[in-house]
Amino acid sequence: MVRWTRAVFRERYDSGAIPIAVAHRGVNAVTWRADPGSLDASTYLPLFVEGMRETRHPYRLLAVRGASELSRACGERALLEALPRMVLPLKAALEDDDPAVVAVALEFTRELAKGSSVIGEALVPYYRQLLPALNGLKDVKDVYVSLAVLSDARAWRERRGPSLHADDVHHIHDLRPASRSSRVHDHQLPGRGRSKRSIAALVRAALCALEASGGADARANITYLIPAHVSARGR
Repeated sequence: MVRWTRAVFRERYDSGAIPIAVAHRGVNAVTWRADPGSLDASTYLPLFVEGMRETRHPYRLLAVRGASELSRACGERALLEALPRMVLPLKAALEDDDPAVVAVALEFTRELAKGSSVIGEALVPYYRQLLPALNGLKDVKDVYVSLAVLSDARAWRERRGPSLHADDVHHIHDLRPASRSSRVHDHQLPGRGRSKRSIAALVRAALCALEASGGADARANITYLIPAHVSARGR
């Protein structure tokens, strides 16, 4: 049985056991040494999901893109078979202290749920393991992430107010209150525009996708674990 620690993906990749590499044709691009549709999803998908907790390049990029591309290429049946082994590493990523790690885990959860109603319904039994972390993150509206360039994923905290200056932005490595020593003093704010997303917004998007694809029992199960959840479908 694999013990899911953040070093597993790195060790397997460095040994050549994972057939993926960084492609230099563009940002966030990877290349495969084997057709991803031919790979054993039950073996590789849990590894890629575990690797989402990596913060170093190229491991973060390879893990996030690998999980996303393999989950689309492997087919619904293979994805269903891999799902039970993906839950523990996905839970670990959702509970990580690094907001950029949490962000990619939330986005992957949303992708899984939106992939098909079959996968969405298959996720419902795992809500008890996955959603408690989201309950604690749903109100984190002042922590932002930029995942436009996965090799340099960033997170920062912004003070509320009508205007924002460089001294109002704090780079952070976890979801705890920012310290004064972590202030940014340059004049370029990171991640402005489309790439800037708050943790709360990512949680909301993931929950809406889970509810939309999870079938008749999804809403009740989400509300049981996250009582403050407001359904996208209304009451």
